[in-house]
Amino acid sequence: MGCFSSRVEAPTEELPGPPAVELDAPTPADTAAPTQPAAALPSATDLGVSEEKLELWRKKGGGDLEPVLASGAVALLDAQWIISHAEAGGVLAHRQALPKEAFLSLADLVEATGKAGWLPVAALSYPWLTKDHPDPRGANLARVARALKALLSRPDLIPRLGVFWDFGSLHQHPDPPNGVLRTEEQNALFKEGLGCLGTLYSHKYTRVLRLTSFPDGHKAEDPAEGTNVAKYFDRGWCFTEQSWAGLTKAGFLSLDLGKMRAGTEYDCYSLAIDCTQDGGRRPPLLPSAFAAELESKSFTNGKDDKPLVKRLYEAAFKEQFGKATKLVYYNLGWGDAEAAQLAEALFVDNKKQPELAPTEELPGPPAAERDAPTPADTAAPTQPAAALPSATDLGVSEEKLAEWRKRGGGDLEPVLASGAVD
Repeated sequence: MGCFSSRVEAPTEELPGPPAVELDAPTPADTAAPTQPAAALPSATDLGVSEEKLELWRKKGGGDLEPVLASGAVALLDAQWIISHAEAGGVLAHRQALPKEAFLSLADLVEATGKAGWLPVAALSYPWLTKDHPDPRGANLARVARALKALLSRPDLIPRLGVFWDFGSLHQHPDPPNGVLRTEEQNALFKEGLGCLGTLYSHKYTRVLRLTSFPDGHKAEDPAEGTNVAKYFDRGWCFTEQSWAGLTKAGFLSLDLGKMRAGTEYDCYSLAIDCTQDGGRRPPLLPSAFAAELESKSFTNGKDDKPLVKRLYEAAFKEQFGKATKLVYYNLGWGDAEAAQLAEALFVDNKKQPELAPTEELPGPPAAERDAPTPADTAAPTQPAAALPSATDLGVSEEKLAEWRKRGGGDLEPVLASGAVD
């Protein structure tokens, strides 16, 4: 969810608020992630998709997202539509004002699920730039579109991608300064969507795209009254989303788009390399550690938002670690302190011993088992240069291959060449 300072404030004379603000602070019952028995989930016939595709979608945990997608609480934007809208110089409108073709249906997402180790779902984490609109000039839209274009450069891996962007994915207050608010039905769906945020961002097989920097030309020093001017890492919602993304997700599925370089034409591989520099993630935080750090983060409405995100984080922590059997911690540059923090998270329930899943079931680079990694555990696999394919073998230029390996791509070549990772 975008990182505007509040999601739950009551509109007042003094604070028009972003379209996402809530009339009342949601209670735990309001924001509880909806549960639905497997028997109640739609069939392949209901969706108009093949049994094989639906089985693959649910094997990767897509069923966790189906209740809010089917109810309309959450609508995912079509990445290709975002790209086209940005290239036309557009600005993102609130959800109710977007055309039907801006969205992907549940059936579209199921059909887009491939054999690669992830779901065709991405969630955007970013700071709102003004109190009334998250991106009034379309500057962040252009940056996100650039990353999405790179991700879609391999249609055999990612044919289509649904993007959760709070402003376009959750029902908004269309014009709060003039008293145009969500309907009662939309309000109920908004609360239902809030309850699923932890699953969207923390799900092991969704992507998280983090805009950790302001766009060029943004003047945070001259904001409108009521605007949160804190940077990404100091905002409560952004911190929460980043923490969700750091639970059980493989590092290459959580990308820091603030690390994209101007003038660089990316594909999906080079984007992942640049956007996971310096490891790209911290070890997961225990709910108690998360709550302690949250105290230093910026909220406009901390009275309501802090307890809300604490509840959502704890629920996501229990959900994801309750399911995890094997985790990817690879080439992150962690030391003893990070290993100790990881061990705390993994063994918070000492009665539950981790099970080790077969390696071939886990997409992504070689994984450390569910125990505190030693330097040997977390070291990248080495392979003599002579064993790596040549430019002639790959049918690419020497210059391109040298640049790939200069950025560390050679670390990934053994598993890519072996077929362990698609």
